[in-house]
Amino acid sequence: MTFTAQNFIPFVYIVDSPSSQDIFNGYSIGMALRDTLHAIRVPTFYTFASNRDMFEQAFQAKLQGAINQFQNVPSANAYPFIHLCMHGHNGGIGLTSNEFINWLDLRRILWSHNTIKGYDPLVCMASCNGIGGTSMAHAHDSAFNFLIGNTGAVLQSDVTVAYLAFYNHIFFKNATIDQAVTAMRAASGDNNFYYTSGNDIRNKCLQAIVPPPPPPSSTGGGWQSSI
Repeated sequence: MTFTAQNFIPFVYIVDSPSSQDIFNGYSIGMALRDTLHAIRVPTFYTFASNRDMFEQAFQAKLQGAINQFQNVPSANAYPFIHLCMHGHNGGIGLTSNEFINWLDLRRILWSHNTIKGYDPLVCMASCNGIGGTSMAHAHDSAFNFLIGNTGAVLQSDVTVAYLAFYNHIFFKNATIDQAVTAMRAASGDNNFYYTSGNDIRNKCLQAIVPPPPPPSSTGGGWQSSI
């Protein structure tokens, strides 16, 4: 997957829910990524979401406003990379408020993206165990176009450097998702960054629940008359 279509305008949509200590210190890795992406001229929109209500609003009018900002002519197609920067574990994500959002809840919240854009989001999990978000996809819902994340605990420095490499390759080197994720591993020294396709997961789930066709019947070598 590369992003070269005419009037196609990709941008990074950062939703940041940092720890209370980061807020006390006045800076977070979401802010650091925002500033660095701005410096290298990657179109970026940043929003802060400290609790569930703010997090849900980030995917409603706030997301629509960001899309409108980049989609400033009727023929333009603004494409947000949904970048979620917060604590995470296998069951979901944690917000500044210590509220927990499980993967099922996150899929429900992300559905607002589908309503606005008409297709599944591309989700970049800047959290520990972000690849656990693959559980949002199932036989009846692909949930995301692609999901990128780490399979375990990840250092803040590594996740920041990794996603900087990812976006650099996507926006400036015409890289595929596979090539950009490979660059993440090389830049961070962490080989636990992976990606998956929601459609691939949905198709595998469908294959698992649809029974295989019966074997062809044998007539024993030709027509036989009935008695």
